[in-house]
Amino acid sequence: MKLSSTGENISEMPARDKENAASAATGEHADNSKAIFCVYTLVVLYALCYQLQSPIEPFLVDKLMNSTGSDSSVVYARVKSLFSITQGFGSLAFGWLLDKYGVRIGLLLNFSACAACYYTLSITDSVEMLYLSKLPGIAMSGFLCAQTAIIKLTPPGEGRLKALGRLTTSYTIGGVVGPFLGGQLGASGDYYVGARMATYGSLICVLLSFFLPSKMDTRKPVEPAKANEKNDTESSTTWTERTRTILSLAWLFLFTKLVTSIANSMARSVQPIVLKNLGVDEATMGTIMGAQFGFGGVANAVLLAPVTRALGGHLSAVVRNCVVVMAFVYIVQALLYSEYTSVLPENGWGRQVPFLFNMMLLSIFQFSLGTTITAETSNIIPRKMQGTLMGMEHSLFAVAYMIGPNVGVHVLNHGSISGLSLACSCIFFVVLTVWLRFARVEVKSTLKEKGE
Repeated sequence: MKLSSTGENISEMPARDKENAASAATGEHADNSKAIFCVYTLVVLYALCYQLQSPIEPFLVDKLMNSTGSDSSVVYARVKSLFSITQGFGSLAFGWLLDKYGVRIGLLLNFSACAACYYTLSITDSVEMLYLSKLPGIAMSGFLCAQTAIIKLTPPGEGRLKALGRLTTSYTIGGVVGPFLGGQLGASGDYYVGARMATYGSLICVLLSFFLPSKMDTRKPVEPAKANEKNDTESSTTWTERTRTILSLAWLFLFTKLVTSIANSMARSVQPIVLKNLGVDEATMGTIMGAQFGFGGVANAVLLAPVTRALGGHLSAVVRNCVVVMAFVYIVQALLYSEYTSVLPENGWGRQVPFLFNMMLLSIFQFSLGTTITAETSNIIPRKMQGTLMGMEHSLFAVAYMIGPNVGVHVLNHGSISGLSLACSCIFFVVLTVWLRFARVEVKSTLKEKGE
């Protein structure tokens, strides 16, 4: 049976109606392709602007404080956490906003907030003003908007998984160029030029957002004719009811994403500090961070499917095996940098290279884990709640980055790289224990609730 874009059975239509339905489906597919490409472009610019100043921030904090060391590291972690706090609250509100007003309004608000954030950063002359520059982060949810747009524009299944993977790759393109360019610009001693460029880039994105088709938010969502039919009729209207429904269907996936994100944020947030302590300068820092994004993008675009197959194919197996691999990689890193078991030289590339290698290796499984969970939760949750779902996912991610930087810096200062790696490994083993206990029961319960 062949279905039109509106879910009608084309095989049972008169010949002329068949032609009209097929033409409508083809036209809508073309419109979707253009809209998806526009979303990818906006995400590239969003990531580029955000990442321009990322390799410079640890050095900017040192400059504003006129000091280096643990005090500077603590302030850097607090700045990161404040930004995550604002994003945590903002993401929850943004999910509701996307459901009610649509993706275009969300993107316009997001890029306006980005411009305000980067402009304030470009004129920062004190630590207090640096904190102030993070407050517009409450409306900076560009990737959340983009994910919601992709989910609206693609059918569930392999096509959506690939589109979400390409979306992450788009972010990666900006993430590669941004840190590299920001590091090169910051090496001149001007730690504000990247923020000025990001301000202009965000204003350009505001204009580009108007090119998204207005009917994207009003057309019928792209779903199979009978998929989620039951859920649509039972969709809750209030935010509280939507949240309760989402948690009842996908709590295990959201728990896994939250707790593994805490461990990843602990490690990722202190990477610039670790690299700086290992002797990396501004330009090299930007190059390394850009290379990390690039490797993650290649992994997501090229290796996502084979890695997913290699890890078992089925969601439960992929999540479980990603968690296991990352836990053991952190154990290896803990042993390499322990004062009792390390065989690495005291300084130089011999000490930097193993850390860089583990960064790249972890990024493969981090991308696979996150993308797989997002694709699966978007299939489980009713389509009218997709914006709220994405808002919750991004809010949980922001919560992880509220906790992770401060905890990561504290553990790093007291336990070095080895202690931090061991702590991350323990968190992954806790997640593995919970997943093994509840995964099979939860998946069966969810399928039963959906009537599958």
